Amino acid sequence: QDALETVRRELGPDAVILHTRELPEPRFLKWRRTKDRIEITAGVGLNVRTPRAVSPTSGRKPPTPAASRRDDEQLAPPPPLAGLRPVAGQPQPAPAVERLPPILERSFPARPITFTGTPGSSPPVPGADPQAHISRQLNSIEQMISQLTRSSWQPQADVPTELFQLYTELIDVDIEEELARELMQRIKTELDSGRLDATTSTKARLASLIEPEMQCAPPIAVTPGRRRVVALVGPTGVGKTTTIAKLAANFRLRDGVRMGLVTVDTYRIAAVEQLRTYAEIIDLPMKVVTTPGEMRRALDEFAGLDLVLIDTAGRSPRDELKIQELKNLLAEAQVDEVHLVLSLAASVRSLQATAEKFAPAGTTSLILTKLDEAIGLGSLISISRRIPLPVSYLTTGQDVPDDIEHAQAKRMARLALAEDSLLARRRTAEPGAGKLSNL
Repeated sequence: QDALETVRRELGPDAVILHTRELPEPRFLKWRRTKDRIEITAGVGLNVRTPRAVSPTSGRKPPTPAASRRDDEQLAPPPPLAGLRPVAGQPQPAPAVERLPPILERSFPARPITFTGTPGSSPPVPGADPQAHISRQLNSIEQMISQLTRSSWQPQADVPTELFQLYTELIDVDIEEELARELMQRIKTELDSGRLDATTSTKARLASLIEPEMQCAPPIAVTPGRRRVVALVGPTGVGKTTTIAKLAANFRLRDGVRMGLVTVDTYRIAAVEQLRTYAEIIDLPMKVVTTPGEMRRALDEFAGLDLVLIDTAGRSPRDELKIQELKNLLAEAQVDEVHLVLSLAASVRSLQATAEKFAPAGTTSLILTKLDEAIGLGSLISISRRIPLPVSYLTTGQDVPDDIEHAQAKRMARLALAEDSLLARRRTAEPGAGKLSNL
């Protein structure tokens, strides 16, 4: 009865219902829990709204397979009704249905299906975690890329299997691919010439081959009665202040050197206070300066000391003006050594660019920090090749004064190949130095 009233309201009082059938809710919409739909075919007078059959000569293109499937699933023509007689004076309805009557189109307009819900509602698929799925896919892609990187250099027929295995190990310790290929060729030459015997491991031989390439500077030399001024420079966040504290603690507590500290890092109040705390613990004089004139006066007061360490503020490698100011400040201090502090956690390209930008400040050597935070230490080889500065010190952790050591070529070569542990050279703290390690 409700359907008849709706039809007559749309088509007029003379509308006649020709056919009805129930359409069950599609399975993908069952979640809406709605009642089944009813399809109505109706007409009125000579203007019965019947679908038109698509004839081959109509000039229209046949529907696409996808459209045909949709029509078959939702808009299939109703089967003929038994006993239905055509109304006199009315044309026969076409056997094929192209579109639903307007009343049904308005009742069920075509639109994208969207799922709505309140925050925290369950997703359409119970138990599914989209974020976890994306994370798994990203991990899978990362593993594929890693495998492709490793396999980009395939062993030749005459290359031993263990040599190719060594190549993959070099990639794992962050040695650049091109450099790893070169090292493999050098080892292959050693094997072919018979210089590498069965008693020598390939890694040990490789370490001996790259050891001469490791550029190392001597440690800071202190001569009693002759003051030496040493400055540490570098970008922000590389550990300059902590490194100054490690050097100061070792020189003061281990060697008893008469020394003082100067800081120009007035941009970070916390850094100044940290260094002041270190100085008070190990009984060192300390000066805070901001201008070249103050620097000159501070050095005059420290004229009778054997060593002065200068901690500078971090500078952006792109800020040429700040680096020029740093150069003028160090010139006033008449420094003997300028150590550029770089974090090994950064890429080799970034370290090379930073070294080039700080060159106007008169850098004489490198201090490489945060070795314990690097993915691998193979970059030590590339740094020695690309940056024309020797390495003076390595820092391997946060403990003061323990986690710092003088750079040595053999040690660096073994670290680069993961043949040595970062803790192998860790020095036991001197009496009285332990109270620094927890700061």
